[in-house]
Amino acid sequence: MKPTIIKSKRKVTPEQILGETRTALILNRWSSSIWKLLWKDLLVYTILYLIIGLVYRFALPEEYQIHLESFIKYCHTQNAGLPLTFLLGFYVSLVVSRWWSQYCSLPWPDTIATFLRAVKMKEGGEEEARITRRTIVRYCLLAYLLCVRRLSIKLRKKFPTMREVIQTGLVTEAEAERIGEEDSVRQHGGSNWWMPLLWSTEIAENDVNISSAPVYGFIQMNIAGYRQKLTDVLTYGHVPIPLVYSQVVHLAVYFYFGVSLISEQWIIWRKPGDEEVDLYYPIFMTVRFLFIFGWLRVAETLYNPFGEDDEDFELNELLNRHFKVAMTIVDEHEDPPELKKDIFWNQVDPELIEHPELDVEEVLVDYKEDFIFH
Repeated sequence: MKPTIIKSKRKVTPEQILGETRTALILNRWSSSIWKLLWKDLLVYTILYLIIGLVYRFALPEEYQIHLESFIKYCHTQNAGLPLTFLLGFYVSLVVSRWWSQYCSLPWPDTIATFLRAVKMKEGGEEEARITRRTIVRYCLLAYLLCVRRLSIKLRKKFPTMREVIQTGLVTEAEAERIGEEDSVRQHGGSNWWMPLLWSTEIAENDVNISSAPVYGFIQMNIAGYRQKLTDVLTYGHVPIPLVYSQVVHLAVYFYFGVSLISEQWIIWRKPGDEEVDLYYPIFMTVRFLFIFGWLRVAETLYNPFGEDDEDFELNELLNRHFKVAMTIVDEHEDPPELKKDIFWNQVDPELIEHPELDVEEVLVDYKEDFIFH
């Protein structure tokens, strides 16, 4: 297909950070926002507060109002001493740290594919070498899927049985029969997700081109590192944050705001020393509710990054990316660009500046199967 020259009119704006286009102010966003997580809780909490306030002001006789006012002052004094910020801050810090570490533990097959592509093949064995490279990469991606599928509800729903995995083409029926059904929920010893990686090492060892190549040791080392990272991901799922710690934090937050329904009521002014400001709506308690409960919801959302929340890992897209990139690397898709002198040739002190003689808006687009290369 003849290459086509197109004009690129897309402009980069300061709001584009790491590929994410922010078209609105951060407080006006809805997806993954504090408003989406807390609006129902805040609505229920405010209604309860107003109901208690209306009962206190209009349903109770003055004698009971005075007794309730004493109880309000007592709760306000006692509730202020809870170490809520310390407990919640340490807990959220731990959860966020685990969340980021789990993502960093997810392996990428690019290094393995790159070393495989660097192996010099014998003349006449190009097709066999290509099959070997693609099979090793396919086994790496199969192990990735089978391992993370044990933790991710998204992948478990998409691939509930090995039959669905076979239909993707990542594994043949004969290979799936050797691996097993992969339906065990046991933490240890209930899965053979590591078996495709074992096959990869054996294939690399038995292949003459790979085993005799200078990069053979790097290939085996990266396959072992790939397995280690998948094991680390499983370890996070097997060893969660102790339940008692999570319960203490949740109990402290809910108890604090349960008592605040009483302690934050505005009392009726009766004598000097009482609060002279009398408001029906708890303005500052609402702000405090958003801060503290928002903090807690952050921890709840990031606690299991393999779930279905907005901030959970997009494993389907990540797996598709790995498959596309790794297969493209090991495959003989196209020859590298022609070697030619660059525009910095013979420059003593080259600088990266704009060159008006180059039309940087022209992009070469070439269709190869289902891929578009820019």
